[in-house]
Amino acid sequence: MKVAGSWSQAKSGQNTSRYVSGKSAPGRSSRASSDYQILTPHEGCPLGLMSHCVGIRRPEMLLLPFQYRSISMTLLQKTSKLVLNPIAVVVATLLCMALLYRLEQQAGHMPFVMLCVAGIAAVLFLASRRWKFSIYAALTFVTLIAIASTLKYRTKGFDLHIYDVVFTGADPKAFAFLLNEFTLYVVPFAGLLLCGLAGLSVIFSRDRTSAVSTPRRIGLLVFTFAAIPISYPLKADEPRYFHYLGGYNASAFFISFLDIRDAALGHGIADRFANTLAAEPFAPSQTCEATGQKPDLFIVLSESQTDLSRLNRYGLDEKFSGNFKSDDGKRRALQVETFGGGTWITNFSLMTGMSSLDFGWRAPYLTTAMEGKIHRSLATELARCGYRTAVLMPMEHGFVNEGPFLESIGFDEVLDYNRIGASKYAHRDRFYFEAAREFISEHRRTDGRPLFLQVQTMFAHSPYSEKLAETGSDKIGTSGIRDLDEYVRRVAQSQRDFDWFLDQIRVNENSHPSIVLEFGDHQSFATSDLIERLYPDFAIDDLSSSAYRSYFTLHGIGTSVDMRPFDFPKLDIGYLGASLLEAAGLAKSSPMLADLVALRNHCNGRLHACDDRAAVDRHLQRRIASGYLDIN
Repeated sequence: MKVAGSWSQAKSGQNTSRYVSGKSAPGRSSRASSDYQILTPHEGCPLGLMSHCVGIRRPEMLLLPFQYRSISMTLLQKTSKLVLNPIAVVVATLLCMALLYRLEQQAGHMPFVMLCVAGIAAVLFLASRRWKFSIYAALTFVTLIAIASTLKYRTKGFDLHIYDVVFTGADPKAFAFLLNEFTLYVVPFAGLLLCGLAGLSVIFSRDRTSAVSTPRRIGLLVFTFAAIPISYPLKADEPRYFHYLGGYNASAFFISFLDIRDAALGHGIADRFANTLAAEPFAPSQTCEATGQKPDLFIVLSESQTDLSRLNRYGLDEKFSGNFKSDDGKRRALQVETFGGGTWITNFSLMTGMSSLDFGWRAPYLTTAMEGKIHRSLATELARCGYRTAVLMPMEHGFVNEGPFLESIGFDEVLDYNRIGASKYAHRDRFYFEAAREFISEHRRTDGRPLFLQVQTMFAHSPYSEKLAETGSDKIGTSGIRDLDEYVRRVAQSQRDFDWFLDQIRVNENSHPSIVLEFGDHQSFATSDLIERLYPDFAIDDLSSSAYRSYFTLHGIGTSVDMRPFDFPKLDIGYLGASLLEAAGLAKSSPMLADLVALRNHCNGRLHACDDRAAVDRHLQRRIASGYLDIN
C-alpha cells in the first residue's frame, strides 16, 4: 500500500498514486471499490497515530461541508433579498410602529416617536449611503430603547433617561448591581441586542449603496430634524419630570435629551428665583440645648416596604395587624416622591429637608448633581449639637454617588457594603441590624457623644423571582402571584428582624435613652396591581396618589417621644427629619429647621404640593441667601 499524500488532495478528489480510488481491494468487488476510498497516512504521520491518518470515506461524505455551506449561502441570499425588498421595509416599519405604540400607549406622541426614528435613519443614511440598512437600524435602536425603558419603568416607576447612560452607565458599581440583581431582565435584553447587531451587520453587507447625492442626504437630515420639535408632545410649560413618570416608554428617552440642553445652559431651580426679591437670610444658629440627656437617634430605612395592614386581601390586613404602628398604637402615612425604586431620592429629601421635585428632572440624579452644594442638613445640625453622625448602607460607597453625597452634607462616616463585610446585596435585614449593633456597642465604649445612625436595609428589594424568605413560621395566605407572595414573605421576615433590633436597643435603655424612627422609602411594584384595585386613585404619574404613600413608626426607648410633630393626615418625607429633631427637643436651636417646622404646620404636612407654594419658595430662597444651598 502506498503512502498517502495530503488530505487536501483526497478532499479535492485528485486521482493520484498516493491514494487508492476505484481499484478493487483484495477480497472486494469492483462495486465496493467504487463506493469507498481508502486513504493511507501521509508522509511524516507517526505510526502510533495511523488510526487517525487512515480512514475509509464515502466520496459524498467528503462533499457534505461544502453542500451545507452552499445551502446556507443560498438561504442567506434568499432571506437578504426578501428583507431588502422595499415592501418588506414598509411592513417592518409598520410592525415596529405598532409595537412602539403599544409601549407608548398615546397616539398623540407617535409623530414625535416616528420622527425620532426618521432622524436617526437620516443620520445613518448620510454616513452609510444605504437607505434600507439605515431604516432597519433606526427601527431596531428605537425599539430596543423603548423595551429598556419599559423594563426600567416596571421596576422603578421612572422611564429611561439619557442621564441613566451618563451616570449609571459610567458607574461600574451601579452597573454591577443591575447585572447581579436584575439578571432576569439584563440577559434576555443583551441577547436581543446581540441578535439585532448580527442582523444589522448582514443587512449592511447586502444593502447596495444609494446614488442619492450628499447634498440631498444632508437636506433630508435637516428637514427631519427641523420637523422633530414641531411634533414635541408636551406643552411648552409642562414639566418633563411628569412625562418620565407616565410610562411613555417610546418617547421619554428622546425627550430627556432636552435636559442635557438645560443642564448645559444652567436651567433649573434657580430659574424660579431669577426675577424675585432677595430673601432675608436665616439668623445664626443658637446654642444647641436639650432638656436632660440627649437621646441617641436611630433611623431605619425599611427598603421597599409599605404598610401591608391596609390591604384587605389574602389575609394581609390580619397578618400585619400588629406591625407598622408607633408606640402610641397609631399608624402614620408618609408621602414619598418615588415609586418602585430610587431609595436615594427619598433619602435625599429626608436628610436635606427639601423636596426632590423642586429640582425637576434632576430628581433621580441629585446625589451626583448636588454633591458639595448643600451646606446645612440633618447631619450638620446634629453634629452642631454634639452628635456623631453615621450611615450604614447595603451598597458600595460609590453606588449612585450616595456615599460621597452623604459625606458632603455632613455625615462623619459611611459604613458601606465592604466595611460591614457584606457578601451579597440581598442579606436578611438581621445582617444589617447586627452590623449596627456592633457599631453602636463600639461607639458607646469608646466615644462619649450621642449617636445619630441611619441603618438602610435591603431584604425586601426586588427582584422576587428567587425565594429568599423563610416560610416555616409565617402563616400567610397566598395570592398565587409569585412576586407578591415572595414580597409579602420578605416583609414579614424584615419586620421580625426590626423587632429584634428594637430589643437590642432596649437592653441599654436606662443608660442610653434612644428614639428609633422607622420608615418605608417607597412601594414595591409587587403590590402595584393589588393597590390599584383597592385604591382607585393609584397613578404613578400623580405624585399625590396612593402610589406614593408609605408609612413611618416611632419608638421611644428609655425616653418619651412627643408625637405631636408627626400628627398630620400625611407627612411629606421632606419634613420627617425636622419632625424627629423637634420631637427630640433639638430643632429650635436651628433657625433653618425651626422655619421648616413652621412651614410644615402652615402647609399641613405637605411640602412640594403645599397650597401656599410661595411659602415654600421663600424658605428655599432663605437657604440660598444664607449660603446653605448652592443652586448655580
